[in-house]
Amino acid sequence: MFHKEYSAVFDGDETWQSLKIQDTPVYAWQPDSTYIRHPPFFEGMTKTPEAIKDIHQASILAILGDSVTTDHISPAGNIKADSPAGRYLREHGVEPKDFNSYGSRRGNHEVMMRGTFANIRIRNEMVPGIEGGFTKHIPTGETLAIYDAGDALSARKYAFSHYCR
Repeated sequence: MFHKEYSAVFDGDETWQSLKIQDTPVYAWQPDSTYIRHPPFFEGMTKTPEAIKDIHQASILAILGDSVTTDHISPAGNIKADSPAGRYLREHGVEPKDFNSYGSRRGNHEVMMRGTFANIRIRNEMVPGIEGGFTKHIPTGETLAIYDAGDALSARKYAFSHYCR
């Protein structure tokens, strides 16, 4: 019975069969997609890892309490229009009504980087009284989205981290 029922499982119906695909050995990434993008994480990686280096000029981005969950770190909920991820999507022609959720855009590292610590309920002790993914940008003291502060620090060749107590 199993063999009979599943013998044509990959054949699909007429709609499935009519899909246009490229016959390539690897996925043909669509550079304009806002749902799935080619991740650069392994580009330039060698078989032999680089030597461990000391960290200099580091700055902290968040001091978080005991109740941090995976959804605080990598939210799956709605994307706010004024968030770094929302700005990225608007810059790529996506209307706020079409943002969908972080969960639906997990295949786009650009959205997910901007969404890290973007949960609307996270509390960073560096900015008391403010709820959401914000931090105090060191050295300016300005309140910024955690992604934006990290981006600014990266541009200045700073390392950065977060601390959970």
